Amino acid sequence: MKVTIIPHNTSRIKIVSINKFLIGGFILIILIPLLSRYLRSKEFIKSSTSKLEVANQQLEKDLGHFQQEYEALDNKYKTLLIQAKKLQSSTFLKPQDKELPVTESIDGLLGDMQESKQVLQNIQLEIKHNKELVKFTPSIFPVNGYVTQPFGPTQDIFTGEQRFCQGIDITAPKGSKVYATADGVVKFAGYHRHSGLEVIINHKNRFETRYSHLAFIKTRKYQIVKRGDVIGFVGTTGKTIGPRLHYEIWINGEPKNPLDFILTKVNFF
Repeated sequence: MKVTIIPHNTSRIKIVSINKFLIGGFILIILIPLLSRYLRSKEFIKSSTSKLEVANQQLEKDLGHFQQEYEALDNKYKTLLIQAKKLQSSTFLKPQDKELPVTESIDGLLGDMQESKQVLQNIQLEIKHNKELVKFTPSIFPVNGYVTQPFGPTQDIFTGEQRFCQGIDITAPKGSKVYATADGVVKFAGYHRHSGLEVIINHKNRFETRYSHLAFIKTRKYQIVKRGDVIGFVGTTGKTIGPRLHYEIWINGEPKNPLDFILTKVNFF
């Protein structure tokens, strides 16, 4: 491959040959780290949601088990009805003998079916409730990093005074993806004096999550987000001494320890 270099002085035009393998190698050097980072992000989301998927799969198995029991009872019921019709059409039985055994069997089976149906409906309602609860409960790690500041009493790094940390600090490389930890609606996406660039998400069940010190916000107010959606990137905006994510969970206006809700592995620095 040849490249022509034209300086201001046209009398000194130069033609330079560049090896195409050298160019290919240069492109690979740039692309490999980007591809590696993308794959790590995908693996992080996959591992964060795996436990939730296993829990839902178990509920579905329970539902399938009771569904099979109910279908078996339904088949018995249909079989008894067929037998009842045959008995009622029989000319070898007295009228009073044609109904007693069949009626008792059918009544008993109907009672069993009603109980099984009620159990089945209760399980279906429980599964629906659990799925909704899991869906809107913040339960994954918001960024691939390490917890450097836990929830609770701490010393302010700027003033040295004792204060209460209402969330956790997670150290991660600048530009790391920050994920919504549950389904919800963005309440705020903007700048606060101490929090820097911040995203606040409202979830059902009275939950609220906050993500602070972002370098860039990738969402907007009133936007609907799903668990695992990228809402921003780790930065150093606001009151902080380095790249990190400050993450908080609030319920009914009170801060809660995020580590009590995270179902996946948590890395500590």
